[in-house]
Amino acid sequence: MFALFTALLPATSHAHGASVVPHRVAAIEVRGELPPPKAGVASIKFGEFFRMPIGPQGLEPSEKLLALNGKPVRLLGYMVRDETQGAGHFLFSPLPVSLGDEDESLSDDLPPTAVTVHLQGAGKQIVPWVDGLIQLTGTLEVGALDEGDGRVSSVRLMLDPQLSRRILRAKPIVRAAAH
Repeated sequence: MFALFTALLPATSHAHGASVVPHRVAAIEVRGELPPPKAGVASIKFGEFFRMPIGPQGLEPSEKLLALNGKPVRLLGYMVRDETQGAGHFLFSPLPVSLGDEDESLSDDLPPTAVTVHLQGAGKQIVPWVDGLIQLTGTLEVGALDEGDGRVSSVRLMLDPQLSRRILRAKPIVRAAAH
């Protein structure tokens, strides 16, 4: 089913007139069965971020999320396709999401579990959009932080320099045109 869904996606997304070209980073792609995380790295799923069931206080961070604050974690998800992508960071979601700022502004379709991922050494470089299910490993940070782009993040993943470089050097996917 996922393969059918991704086959229907265009090679280039045109949200609100902008063009977003998909890129590839083989080292983070998820294909087949996932091996266990490296020693010292915990795995957390987006579904484990909040206490369940949701109570009268609304969404509350889970004990697991709070316990992993400041520790290395692995997270699987999708890079958010964002036509107004900021420099040095991107949004990461449990499902494929496309954002366009023209008419949505901050009233977008991001799930509450969306994570802001920061790349080390990116400077003002815009992070290329990587298509498909990916795995990221980095240091988890929990707590409200003004990202400086109009968003306040609750959960962040700080990637190490090596993984940051790999993502920043991602190669565009070249697909043959359909006739």
